Amino acid sequence: MHRSWTDGVLRFSYAELDELRDVARMLAKERVCEHVYFGPNLPEETRQYFMPLLEPMQASLRSGDTPENHVFTIRKVDNSTFVGNCALLPVIFGAGNYTIGYQLDDMHWRKGYGMRACEFVIWYGFVQLQARRLSGDTLVSNVGSARIMEKCGFTREGVRKSYYVAGQRVRDDLLFGLLQEDGGIDLEEMTSRFRPT
Repeated sequence: MHRSWTDGVLRFSYAELDELRDVARMLAKERVCEHVYFGPNLPEETRQYFMPLLEPMQASLRSGDTPENHVFTIRKVDNSTFVGNCALLPVIFGAGNYTIGYQLDDMHWRKGYGMRACEFVIWYGFVQLQARRLSGDTLVSNVGSARIMEKCGFTREGVRKSYYVAGQRVRDDLLFGLLQEDGGIDLEEMTSRFRPT
């Protein structure tokens, strides 16, 4: 089983435990966490969240099995600079339905990397995992993330009002969904773009 893919600009690799340092540095930034429902995090908080995902994921990969959770780090191809992370996590009681997510370090915003990350999780979900549905959500204030999902074909499905308390403020949550048969997704083109490394 492959562990890393590239589109020629970014490399998406199953996250290793020692990469949590990079993720923790990113999620400790107030600016990065401004429009998400968590953080800024202390390094130990980031570790406590990710370890239950990464340890069984890495154990599955070592034994040649497909993991239940899929957490990737994103790095630039040319110099391995850490850009962010993305993930597909199974929805409980939703066989074939995965929640997608992506976070980018603020120094890499507005470079098209968010779009590339969203396209990668779409491709990975539908091609590699044979997902029947991908689900996403974002705070109403996170206009950039909502725009990315919509450009990638996700449909805005609703709003959960007063859903999260983030930064001591009550926040509304936008819900998005994507089915492979919705159209507008060129999985053949994506497959030619995301190549194993």
